[in-house]
Order: sequence, then C-alpha cells, then structure tokens
Amino acid sequence: MPDTDGGPPSHPPAPWVSRGEMWFGLLPVRRQPDLPPDLGPLGPRNRIAVGLVRYREGTLRYDELAIGPLVRRGRRAGLLIQRIWVDDDASVRGGRAIWGLPKEPAEFVWAGDSVRVRDGGGTLARIVLRPGRGPLSALPPVPMLLPGFGGSPGERLFVTGRLTGRPRRESLTVTEWSDRLPPLRRHRARPSLAFRPFRMTVPGPVRC
Repeated sequence: MPDTDGGPPSHPPAPWVSRGEMWFGLLPVRRQPDLPPDLGPLGPRNRIAVGLVRYREGTLRYDELAIGPLVRRGRRAGLLIQRIWVDDDASVRGGRAIWGLPKEPAEFVWAGDSVRVRDGGGTLARIVLRPGRGPLSALPPVPMLLPGFGGSPGERLFVTGRLTGRPRRESLTVTEWSDRLPPLRRHRARPSLAFRPFRMTVPGPVRC
C-alpha cells in the first residue's frame, strides 16, 4: 500500500518470513465468543485461542499477542483473529492492509518468564510461561500449517502460514486479564504448546 505522497510502501509486502519463539494455548471463557455470520464454530465454543509470538529475525522484528476462536468456513478452518496487538508500527499497517487483521499497538514488557502487555488503556494481560517436561522436548523441528481468517463478512480473507519449529511442552498461565477482554473461566491454558525456535513464512491471503 503506497503512501499518500507516492512514496515507498509503509510496510513490507507479503510474504513475511520470520524466526523466533511462539507460545499457543486454549483458554476457557465464561461466554461463547460472538462469531460473524459467515463463520461457524470449530470444536467447543467456550474456548478462545491465545497466541504469543516473539519475531526475533526476518522481515520485521516485534512481539505479538493474538486472541480469537477457532472457526470454519466451508472446507476451510483456522483461527479467527478478533484482537491482536503488536509493538511495531509497520506490523500494524501491514497486518491491516495485507491480511485484514485488526492489529493495535501495545507495549510488551518482559521480566524473566513473564510478559505484561499494555496499551493506552492500561494492562491488557500478564502471562507467565513455564517450561514443562516430557517427550515433546526431545522432538526435532517439525513442519506444520497455521491457517487463519482475517477481513470481514463479504471480504473474508484466508491465509495459511507455513511453520517449522521445535515443539515443547510449556505452560501458559494468565495472572492478569483486562475486563476489556473476554472473561475467563480458568486462567491456565489447556492444552498449551511452545515452538522454540521456529521459522515461518506467511504469504498473502486469498479471498474466500
């Protein structure tokens, strides 16, 4: 998307290629998430997915927190990203323009095994990450697909990220959670998983 003055794009074009660390989990909520009319639920409706990512190398370097339900549309299924925060302005612009993601700016403050995410309205979440034990920690990097939806009804977009990462059994626990977010029924994600390290390519979306 060119700048209004005819200058260079204000964000990198797709695909975005990254390396870093990623944590993912499912959290039970007290109310079922509202879904757009063009999408249906995938699995239990009383859960939301939470993804925390540190993009340390690649197209852009930034931190990201995303939440939303798992949904389907026809034969396609993936994560509907309803809320997403990043600490990089180019990522905000690119996420909105390329994939139709509602990216918002936020600050990520890391302290040991925890991170506090806050915006102009205060703390959004504080999340504690703890390594676990088990056979997953010994696995080599594995390839997988990360499908997701952006856009809006009538202009729905679908993208499939291609990730290769080393899976690890790690816990994800919320110790602070803003009342601006869906109310939680339990604060520890189950299941939860980390990919440390990972490398990922996110191409441009397709309309669906």
